[in-house]
Amino acid sequence: MFHSAEAVFRPKTVAIVGASETGGDGWPKALYENMRYGGFSAKVYLVNPRRSELWDQPVYPDLATLPEPVDLALMVIPAEAVPASLKQGAAHGLKAALLYAARFGEGGDPEGAARARTVKDLCERTGVRVCGPNCMGALSVREQLLFYPAPRIRALPPGPVGVIFQSGGTFQFWLQAGAVRGLGFSYAVSSGNELDLDLADYINFMIEDENTRLIACMVEGVRRPDAFMAAAEKALAAEKPIVMVKVGRSDKGKAAARSHTGALTGDDKVFDAVCRKCGVVRCPSLDDLIETALAFQFGRLPKGKRIAMAGYSGGAKGLFLDYAASEGAEIAELSQSTLDALSPLIDPGLTPDNPLDTGAGLAVRQSVFSGICQIIAGDEHVDILTVQGQLPLSPEENIDPAVFADIVESTDKPVLVYGRMAQNVTEVGRAFQEKAKAPFIQGLPETVRALQALIRYGECRRRAIPQIEAPTGRESNLEGAAFEELLRGHGLQTPAAALAASPADAAAAAGQIGFPVALKIMSPHASHKTEVGGVRLDLIDGEAVRREAEAMAARLKKHHANAEIRGFLVQEMVRGAELILGVREDPQFGPFMIVGLGGVLVEAIRDFVVRLLPVSTADGREMLGELRGAKVLEAFRGQPARDIEALAAAMAGLSRLFLNYRTWLVDLEVNPLMVLEHGKGVRAIDVRQVRKS
Repeated sequence: MFHSAEAVFRPKTVAIVGASETGGDGWPKALYENMRYGGFSAKVYLVNPRRSELWDQPVYPDLATLPEPVDLALMVIPAEAVPASLKQGAAHGLKAALLYAARFGEGGDPEGAARARTVKDLCERTGVRVCGPNCMGALSVREQLLFYPAPRIRALPPGPVGVIFQSGGTFQFWLQAGAVRGLGFSYAVSSGNELDLDLADYINFMIEDENTRLIACMVEGVRRPDAFMAAAEKALAAEKPIVMVKVGRSDKGKAAARSHTGALTGDDKVFDAVCRKCGVVRCPSLDDLIETALAFQFGRLPKGKRIAMAGYSGGAKGLFLDYAASEGAEIAELSQSTLDALSPLIDPGLTPDNPLDTGAGLAVRQSVFSGICQIIAGDEHVDILTVQGQLPLSPEENIDPAVFADIVESTDKPVLVYGRMAQNVTEVGRAFQEKAKAPFIQGLPETVRALQALIRYGECRRRAIPQIEAPTGRESNLEGAAFEELLRGHGLQTPAAALAASPADAAAAAGQIGFPVALKIMSPHASHKTEVGGVRLDLIDGEAVRREAEAMAARLKKHHANAEIRGFLVQEMVRGAELILGVREDPQFGPFMIVGLGGVLVEAIRDFVVRLLPVSTADGREMLGELRGAKVLEAFRGQPARDIEALAAAMAGLSRLFLNYRTWLVDLEVNPLMVLEHGKGVRAIDVRQVRKS
């Protein structure tokens, strides 16, 4: 499943193909100078058919004439020359190549696309591994192998962070900004078009590297979903967090808009669910990627999700609470003994609580502030702590790093230091952060998101990733009464109903069911019944049923002149909270579930949650709790509480049903699903299946 990136990051011999003073905008010379700066930790050969000597080194006409096979070729040559050079290298022992050139099909260029296919085919036939094309190179910071054509990356410090960016232009600037903030790097790669080696391969390499402890990514697209998910699960098992900025929105799901489930998840909601399942931490910005990576770099994970915060600014406390609420963070309830211990230490007139405002007096009483934070860290109701602090800009500032180091050493819980706003960070500040033994996060929103990232990753680490078993369901069970029984056996009770062939038969069936009733037209041309006027509710007598059946048949014929009408479904009227519950096979990442409020109005309300299957009853409860309008399922404004346990069980049941019948189904949707009052269950009002055929 994974290709080895070993020769890209740890070559013993390197050839610069296209070596010259000025060629490629000076990139060959910059690469050579970076190798010189790194002490030539790999043997370097120069290749150029028009030179015999350069930089006091012999120059060879091509890869075939080198004294020995090389592990890695840095190809700084025009795109049209790449395939022939790669082919020659493969014939003479070349293991890998970095392709810096563009024009391999970007923007729909047919000539470039053909060139890309040639390179891809060559990799598959020969086993030569390729990074790029259209990339900015790779860095092995510990080995000082700097295959990046600019000197500015020479100052990057070694450390535990592996970096994979599909964006070449952003790559170097993020690395520099991260280094300023205190990140240290093991390996980094600008992966470009990923014709051969891709995101999953680089993640796998960094998982297997003992010096890499976390992986930061900027991703535009996932080329091999199965391999990416396997790499992410492997990283989670190895406790090597992946933090990621994902750009762009997928249109794949929009082509599947035959159901609400497909239409709603046409953005990256499914990718969110993948990340949640596999422990990948998504960040909203490149700045957050730095702050979150810094939080993880210090290596501690919380055992729960209860947050404590201590500072000496009432305004910062209020802002922290606002940001915590928007991120769904849980604020710890401090024990009475902790509150009693804090009371005499904070400024007079203030009441101890969490978040804690100690008062401005503690800003200059550093040892007392440290002691206060240690008391909070020791509270059994606290899982993770953030405390106020500022990095010094110069040696003259009178701040002792032990103030923070003592807090860290007093506990095994994660401790993050927050700044109210971003600040400049100097060499003095970075050294202070190292001595303080804690990450100094820039900004309150970033702090809350970093806290939540540690919490969610810790939660994911504590639960096993469920595996999907092979489907065994028979297609015959998806028809008629057998399907109704199948639904009931999975917690999806259907209302009393009858299928009528004509409007008159519908009126008679309604009389047997009992009024009021709902009426729905049955037609393959009425996928979304409400959109063609194919649903009527609260019909109170047989004449109303007959009249409405005739009218909806006429309306459907206006939409589709040749529409096939298979009859009319008459159902008992059911009152309850209206939801949508759907499962679907994503073409990239496999089966997932959506649950949302609003039923047929869900696309307008857009209050829904997505998870990859399987979904358990506990997962169902968790998903329901994440709905913005979750309170409508509780006792609310005179309405009784809804049967949430039955709803969660129905979600787990639909998950099991779909997984067992995914041989035949691509989509199964209950819309609306009515949730009755507590103890009375749910009713699957309209169930729609889409077969793979």
